[in-house]
Amino acid sequence: MSPTPGIVGQTSTFISASGSGAPILPRGQQSGPTVFSPEVLKVLKKREILRLERNNKRDERRKAQEENVSDDEEDDLSPYIQVLGAAAAGANPLPPLGIFTPSQVPETPTVVSKLLLTDKNAAKNTFHANDNSIPAAIFSLAKNGISPPLTLFLPTSLDRIRSSNVKTVKHGTGETTKVTVLDISDFPDEATLDQATWFTCYNNFLVFLDSAAEGNIVQGFARHLNHILTDPAVAIWFPAYRAFDKQIRSQFFTEPYIVDINDPEYRAAMQSSKNSFLLSTQSSSPSSSGSPGHRGGGPAKEKGEHSKPYDKDGASHRKPLLCFRCGRTGHAAGRCPEKQPSKHGREFVIYANRDGLFRISDHRAVCMLFNCGRCDSPRVANHAIHICTLCGDSHHGATDCTRN
Repeated sequence: MSPTPGIVGQTSTFISASGSGAPILPRGQQSGPTVFSPEVLKVLKKREILRLERNNKRDERRKAQEENVSDDEEDDLSPYIQVLGAAAAGANPLPPLGIFTPSQVPETPTVVSKLLLTDKNAAKNTFHANDNSIPAAIFSLAKNGISPPLTLFLPTSLDRIRSSNVKTVKHGTGETTKVTVLDISDFPDEATLDQATWFTCYNNFLVFLDSAAEGNIVQGFARHLNHILTDPAVAIWFPAYRAFDKQIRSQFFTEPYIVDINDPEYRAAMQSSKNSFLLSTQSSSPSSSGSPGHRGGGPAKEKGEHSKPYDKDGASHRKPLLCFRCGRTGHAAGRCPEKQPSKHGREFVIYANRDGLFRISDHRAVCMLFNCGRCDSPRVANHAIHICTLCGDSHHGATDCTRN
């Protein structure tokens, strides 16, 4: 029986072209005929010309001292073009057809080393039912000094980025607009993250950081997260911590440093975030029919004075802003312009700055949450003292002060 003729322009190392049912031979050891089409050779030559043109353009960009020029494309097609060219000319470079003897078996053609996907590289990897890898697009942001928002580390966001279902933008302005990066505006704002989701994102952020930074940097951020987690009042302070952490990461990716939770600047920035949070809640918290519950002491009436606390503006849905320094309404303690307290004959108990509230007599920090009537933190050594900023009493805060 004569061999089955090959299909013009097609061949496969996984089937027997002879139709004889002979076993499949490795690459370079086919026993059946292969018929090459001139059209295939033309297509490959055209692709090779385009590759050379692209590499020439890259070379011109390098000579122009452009940055971030990609590497030249490798010459993957020349071996195929050579084989097809020889076949088209009738000069098959392989030995005569038939069964090879051991001495005739050629070495694996060099084309194998040019393959895009090799067994050697594939053997290093395994299939994962749950892909927990960090996409390269996030590393590119960090490389270009852009702080990746925590919302990029949401499981849904990571899936989007892995599947390339994202937008990109040019990074930089004018002459420096050269790099294409992930468009972070296409993702939710960090302020939308609740506490549980924020911690999930932060764990993924630390996984990313662990593969992008050295040990001391990673440990600094880990201690920073632990410092937040171990605060007994983390649920109350969470919006402040969220804003503070965003500031920490933004500065880090602009100019990397090791986060030190004992650094005075770190402590001051954290307190500033807490102050901003309290000012926003103080001016927008809804009024209630009764005064907030007292923390850590008996009611103020036990002290002998029964005048009611500052006007809670019962006809309105919001409290007027109370100054914790002078006792008047309409401004915050940090911006208080008054020379005397609201109560005649009384002296100022505290002073305020960007770092918080402090008792004048000994400069000890005063708990602002306590003065809002909402601090549930235990009275430990490193916690700010619980006193009223208006009268100094430890049994109530400024919003419940009956002496103002």
